[in-house]
Amino acid sequence: MITLRVDDKVFQAEIDRFIKKSEHGFRYAVDKATMDMHRFAKKKVRQLTRNSKVRSGTLINNIHQKITQMGMTGEVISGASYSQAFEEGTRPHLIKIRKKKVLAGPKRGAPAGWPMISGDYAIYGTKVVHPGTKPKPFMYPAWRFGTRSFNNLVKKALS
Repeated sequence: MITLRVDDKVFQAEIDRFIKKSEHGFRYAVDKATMDMHRFAKKKVRQLTRNSKVRSGTLINNIHQKITQMGMTGEVISGASYSQAFEEGTRPHLIKIRKKKVLAGPKRGAPAGWPMISGDYAIYGTKVVHPGTKPKPFMYPAWRFGTRSFNNLVKKALS
């Protein structure tokens, strides 16, 4: 799970002053910015997985928004178990067999020149070094988009 929090006393003091001046505008800004962030995170995941082999929708379906403290706090949470690995990428790592005799995969995903068995599967052996994955950030860009949206709405409410 990925969680982003901002903890700044000066910012909090300004927010408290703003809340006293325009509570309705603040609640609207929090609600709208949270919805914008939620929508942007899902849109970003769709863009990043558009050409992928597996499209189960698990990552998109596990992005949730939550408005708490009577509309004063908004959260967007990605609850999929692999959210952090998708966001930050993974380092190269070793994959070992567990219950089978060898690692095998479909012929179409095998590297060029890999030995084939029965024309359908490539045999990799008892262990293989996975090269890792590149980061595909979706929460951080959504957070940046949400904060810009929130700042614009706050400025609009104050003027």
